[in-house]
Amino acid sequence: MIGYKMQSIARLGRLSVGHGIYYVVIQLKTYMPVLKAKGALITDVKPGVQRRLIHTDNLMMVVIDFSNGPWEQPDPAHSHVHEQITYVVEGEILFFCQGEQEQRLKSGDMFSVPSGRDHGIQLLSPTAKLIDCFTPVREDFLV
Repeated sequence: MIGYKMQSIARLGRLSVGHGIYYVVIQLKTYMPVLKAKGALITDVKPGVQRRLIHTDNLMMVVIDFSNGPWEQPDPAHSHVHEQITYVVEGEILFFCQGEQEQRLKSGDMFSVPSGRDHGIQLLSPTAKLIDCFTPVREDFLV
C-alpha cells in the first residue's frame, strides 16, 4: 500500500475464566488517516465501475468512477441499512429514490438516502465520478 501510512489498533476484551483473567483480541481495525489517490487500492466493482474508499469505525467515504456510460437502463434499485449522502463530482445521472420523483443531477449536485429506502441511478454521460458517504460503515465493501 504505497502513499499512505497504515495504523492498526487492536481492541481488547477481558474474559474471566476460573481464577485467572485472560485478554482476547475481539476486533482488529486498520485505519488509514490519509489516503492519497496515487496509492489508493482500487476495486473493480464491474466493467466500467471502480471504487476506492476510506473509513473510520462509523463512517465511510467511497469514490466511484464510472467509465461505461451512458446507460440505456438504470441500475436495479437496491436498499441497505446504511444512511447515504452522495456528491456528484463529474458527469450526469438520473437519481431514483422510492417515494420521490426522479432527479437529473450533474456536477455539484447532492442527494441523500435514508436507511432502508430503495434507490438507484442511471448514468447519462459517458463518464461520472460520485462520492458516497455511508454510516454505519459498509462492511460488505471491505471484503
